[in-house]
Amino acid sequence: MTVTTLAHDATDFARSGLLEVVSPSHVGNAISVAIEESNDDLAIAEHTFECTDPAYPGWYWSVSVVAKAGQAECTISEINLLPSGAALVPPAWKPWAERVEAGDLGVGDLLPTLANDERLTAGLTGIDEEADELSVLHPAQWELGLGREQILSPLGVERAVARWFDGPNSARSAMAKSAPASCSTCGFMIAIGGSLGQAFGLCANEFGAADGQIVAMNFGCGAHSSVRPEESSPIPVIDLVVDDVEDEQSDASGLADYIPEPEPEVIDETTAESDRESDEEITIDSDAHESDLLDHLDEETDVIQDVTVDVTEETLSDAE
Repeated sequence: MTVTTLAHDATDFARSGLLEVVSPSHVGNAISVAIEESNDDLAIAEHTFECTDPAYPGWYWSVSVVAKAGQAECTISEINLLPSGAALVPPAWKPWAERVEAGDLGVGDLLPTLANDERLTAGLTGIDEEADELSVLHPAQWELGLGREQILSPLGVERAVARWFDGPNSARSAMAKSAPASCSTCGFMIAIGGSLGQAFGLCANEFGAADGQIVAMNFGCGAHSSVRPEESSPIPVIDLVVDDVEDEQSDASGLADYIPEPEPEVIDETTAESDRESDEEITIDSDAHESDLLDHLDEETDVIQDVTVDVTEETLSDAE
């Protein structure tokens, strides 16, 4: 038997070696066998098994078996737990300098700049004397009197512009969309020099949304200098309210029922004539009764006069 065949057929041997270091509950069925290296004297085969550990879904066990000429048994070289294509793995490793992101710099931290940082280019320091040293500078990159050895390169400017236009102080923000006017017309906007001053400025309103920050010219907030307080009358005035719905929705259950006016009577001419005759008879009877009363009153008057005369005569005789 060749060493290659010996290493390839050592699946049971590989499993027994794996179970010596791994719990049997975490080892599943055999997956495959692959020959990694082979010659007449030596052969190395990789035996893989399923990983049934619930903490490592999608991973598998790899056991490297070595067969050597002149030896009747194989040996185990390595046992590894490896991820498959469906395994959850951490992101690829990055150097520390590439892992730093905006906002990570804290108080006292130092972030060195790389010598070949593409965001920077050579600047005019004012101490260069030879023309050959100045010839490497592009005229558009000269910034006199600043004394800086490096300045922003065109790429660095483009990245800054793209970052600021996508930031919270750009025209795309919800604050800018609801603002009454843009920062380009605000009195609190401080202009900055250079080419960036055409698109950006510095906010100087302590009550603004971006005080002390770079803002796009088309950004804006509610603290714009053109905003004025609303002028109102010192006398409170109540707005006229016309309710044309109340009548339709009012409850009239408490009102009295409607009583119609009586209709005029229709007088029958025959009945009216009879009523007039009855009135005449009553009038005649009334006149007769009045005559009797007058006669009775005359009689009573005569009696009173006679009594008066008698009383008067008696009084006169008593007086004498």
